Amino acid sequence: MASERMMTPRTPADAPTLSADHLFRALIADELDRVGHVLEEIGVQLCGDPAVVRAHLTALQQIDELCQRHEHLARILRADDMAVEASGVTLESLRQRLQPMLAGRSDEQKMVPSGN
Repeated sequence: MASERMMTPRTPADAPTLSADHLFRALIADELDRVGHVLEEIGVQLCGDPAVVRAHLTALQQIDELCQRHEHLARILRADDMAVEASGVTLESLRQRLQPMLAGRSDEQKMVPSGN
């Protein structure tokens, strides 16, 4: 696919100095970006045909939501603090699904002594 060749990975330039876990997360995020770009290209092509738009508007909107979800998940994976990044997700459906994990992490942080 042409878009994959043109896309530059968003893995940090200092990748050799990152922990293996952080680097792995960044590589997964890059793959999510690639999938998102392919989905976006498909959506754009399909939207170019008014008959397809009329017949499949709901499906096209779902493709758009998938693209947004991929973008948010990639950003979360790249973040130093994934929970903080996840709490700022603007896609309501995804934020609601992440909420139980965020609430659990918040509860854990309350139980940890604050360096006393």
